[in-house]
Amino acid sequence: MKILLSTALISALLTGCATKNAPTDILTYRSPADAQTAIRDSHHYNIIGDYNHRLPVEPRPWRKLNDDQAPKSGANS
Repeated sequence: MKILLSTALISALLTGCATKNAPTDILTYRSPADAQTAIRDSHHYNIIGDYNHRLPVEPRPWRKLNDDQAPKSGANS
């Protein structure tokens, strides 16, 4: 148990000493006070696109719907 605890303590101490750069030095964001920072495009995009309102309808017989969509028998079949 003492070996496990000492190993964890030593690794935590070495990890803390290994970072020489402050987190602000390695982050990619820019300072808001920087005048050279570009302004991002804030164009509005419609998320629902061309929405068509639909009302509920009564169910229809499925057999007639299947027969209407089935290929017609004849010269082409």
